[in-house]
Order: sequence, then C-alpha cells, then structure tokens
Amino acid sequence: MPKNKILGIDIGNYRIKMTLCQNNVPVRFVSERVPEHLVKDGRVTSWDAAGDFIKELMKANGISCRTAAVAMPENTAYIRRMELPLMTISQLKVNLPFEFHDYITEDLDKYIYDYAVIGRNEKKMELLAVAASKDLIQNYTAMCRRAGLRLEIIAPEVIAFRTIIQDFEKRHSIEKGSRDYVILDAGDRTINLHFFPKGEYEITRSMEPGCHELAKAYAEAVGLNEKTVKNIDMSSLDDQKDIIQDDQQIQDLYNSMAVQIMRVLNFYSFNNPNNNIDKLYYCGGGSRIDGLMKEIAENVELPQISIADLIETKPEFDESMILGPQSVGITMF
Repeated sequence: MPKNKILGIDIGNYRIKMTLCQNNVPVRFVSERVPEHLVKDGRVTSWDAAGDFIKELMKANGISCRTAAVAMPENTAYIRRMELPLMTISQLKVNLPFEFHDYITEDLDKYIYDYAVIGRNEKKMELLAVAASKDLIQNYTAMCRRAGLRLEIIAPEVIAFRTIIQDFEKRHSIEKGSRDYVILDAGDRTINLHFFPKGEYEITRSMEPGCHELAKAYAEAVGLNEKTVKNIDMSSLDDQKDIIQDDQQIQDLYNSMAVQIMRVLNFYSFNNPNNNIDKLYYCGGGSRIDGLMKEIAENVELPQISIADLIETKPEFDESMILGPQSVGITMF
C-alpha cells in the first residue's frame, strides 16, 4: 500500500463525506447519510458507532487504506490569528495557551495547542493558532482505530479550506499573499462565509437558518412527513419547480438567505476596502439548490464558482467535491 494514500473524513449533521486521496489527488469519494442520532449539532454522540459506520462504508465502497485525516467542525475547536513578539518554539509552547484564556473557560491544560507561522520579521511573528480539547482528540483517535485507521491528521475544517487554497496557488504559480478568497459553505444548520485575505484564514461569519429550514419548508409544501426531512436530497428541491415557485415560505427563505450573504460580504468590504475578492467559491449541500443559488446571484455581484475549481481532480469528481471539500483539503495539511 502506498504511503501517500490517506482517507479524508468530514462528519456533518446529516452526511459523512470521505475522500480517498493519493498524491494529493482524489481517487474515490463517498457521501452517505449518517445513522439517526449519531451526530447532534456537529458533534458525534457515539464514537464506537461512528467508527463501526466508517468501517462499514470503507468495506462497502472497496476502500483500502490505513491512515486517516479528520476535518473537525469549526464549533469543536478555537481558532485565532494572533501577533506575538518573536520567540522560540519552546517559548511558544509555554505562552500559546495563555493567548486562549479569554476564550476557554475550562482548565487550559485540558487542551492541545498548535500553530502555523504565517508571517514574521525581526521583532514580531503572526500565527494561525488552534486549541482543541484533549478528550475530543482522543475520541477521534479511538473512532479511527475502531474503523481500522490510524489518525495521522486532525484539524478544524477551515484549515482544510486553507490547504485547498494553498495547493491551488502552488499549482498555478500564484504569488503567495497576492489574492483574497471567500468561501460560501451552505450547510444544514448554518450558512458560513469563510474569509481568507492573502490566502490565510481570518474569520468565519455564520448565518441562520441553514438549508435544513429549506428542506422542512419543501417537505411541508409537498406534503411529506417531517420525519422524512433529513432524508431529503438538497438537489431534489428543484424537482418540483412549480410548487416551489408558488410557495411563499420557500421563496422568502431564498431571499432572506441571499440578502444575509450580501450584507455580510458588503460589511466585510466596507471594513476591508483594499480587498481584491473577485469570486465567491461555493460548496455544501445547499449549493446544489438551483433556486437558492440563483437568488444569491441576483443579490451578490461576485461571480459564483464551484470550489471544485480550486481542487486538482478529474471532472467526474467535481459534483462530489462540492459536497465534501473538507475531506479533500484535510489530507493535504
């Protein structure tokens, strides 16, 4: 088995996405509904069951791999950009936890800290730092072990987006720090805009409701039982266009979501007038809803581009990459 083969895993509220990558190139993608009650608010509720489910999916899809990379939901870790005096690695190890003391209410020793240096001079250094619970990391490690995998990489999902951008710039010889990016992730619970000025993660703006509310409104419009909502494929919201076009609740949700996105982008541009964001890269199940994306296009001046355009992959994987780019990016970290 090649050492450069790794399985990227992204577990969402309703779907698990897994991408088998070799030499940083996706060769297999799996997206499946998670069993009921396995995940709540982005957090796994049964680690043993999750490990068994991953093992079953690997077997059912003919995936042979021994190493894993996990993209954690953003709400399970703390991420900060910070500027510190220039210091050694040993000094950073001592000082980094105290940079999170305003965010972590528990004992700081219960967390693991990591960082990437994104800028420095003779006096200062700029870091992208992460803090995650030791218990959480241990649970993910145990989950992977139960699935027959060794957890090699684990980081918040925004780090996965960051590595996608960095890999794209490297492949296309784009000067580091010359471009700004924004990624729209249209998820079930929230719609997130991730901002990457000069290619480095800065901030996420989350908006509610997420696309789960669209699925509920759609189910109501076509007379489906509410218990079936989680089984609705987002793209099916375009199957009955006549019903949707006449349903005021769905149209109001489309408009509300699009206007929120427009306002967040405008607010960011107002506070960062020198940004050169020229595209809105999209992903997530909600990005497969044509009606929603058309409404966004009418409210947002930026052209909408699939995040698949940033990933080196075969054309047949493009649709899959829209659903689970985090499971690809995390393998490149």
